[in-house]
Amino acid sequence: MEKNKTSKKALKDLINDSLQGAIAGLELPKPSKKVKKMVGRNAKKLASVFADMIKRENKKKKKAEKDLTYVEDVLKGKTKKAKKTKKVKTKAPELVEN
Repeated sequence: MEKNKTSKKALKDLINDSLQGAIAGLELPKPSKKVKKMVGRNAKKLASVFADMIKRENKKKKKAEKDLTYVEDVLKGKTKKAKKTKKVKTKAPELVEN
């Protein structure tokens, strides 16, 4: 299984650039420093949310793949060995001579 790790920083940069591009495309005055700071904060929050979503999706895929391989193993007859029950040894009564 391939490892897909997405950093929050990379997501933040991607979202920040996209938001600034969208704002620049609107017919609004040039964004001030305060607007850029707000966009940066919101981009950080959005990146955190998206990173969590990606993490959950990867966990679901991994679990589904694990369940699928288990089902395939059961169908092929490759089940886990059953635990052996412990046999309790009983001692035969000893004859005591006086």
